[in-house]
Amino acid sequence: MTVNEKMELVINLAEEALGKNELPIACIIFHNDTIITQSHTSEAADKRLLVHAEIKALMELDRKKIKAKEKMQMELFTNLEPCMMCLGAVVSSFVGKIYYSLDAPSDGAVKWAEKTWDAHHIKSTFCLPEITSGILETESKTLFKRYIDIHKEGPLVEWVKTLIY
Repeated sequence: MTVNEKMELVINLAEEALGKNELPIACIIFHNDTIITQSHTSEAADKRLLVHAEIKALMELDRKKIKAKEKMQMELFTNLEPCMMCLGAVVSSFVGKIYYSLDAPSDGAVKWAEKTWDAHHIKSTFCLPEITSGILETESKTLFKRYIDIHKEGPLVEWVKTLIY
């Protein structure tokens, strides 16, 4: 399976979230071409804020009790740049690669981490995963535009606008 094909699965899962009145954000963790875990945001349904797609997928990965060495071979795909909480969880989970669609200029952590990681972290078991951005960016933007069309106004709509304009 190609990187784009894997991200297409994430976009489809994010579309499912949008259909449930959630922000269209999804995450799938792969080991080679096998889906290990997948999730989408559920803040509206759960009425909680820390149920990000990445956190939910990583919690499920953690429950599987897979050895760190195997997790280092895994890839996390998400359609939005991980926030600080989610990036920290990826690092602590030992996932080896992150692929994402859209930058999140107001709260994304990847750009910051790439600039500062080496200067502030000693070489240890924990390391910043290999990161690739811009995968199916247009398709992800389209989902967020649809979110705005549905919701019209509010703080989340204003935040979503920072992602696509």
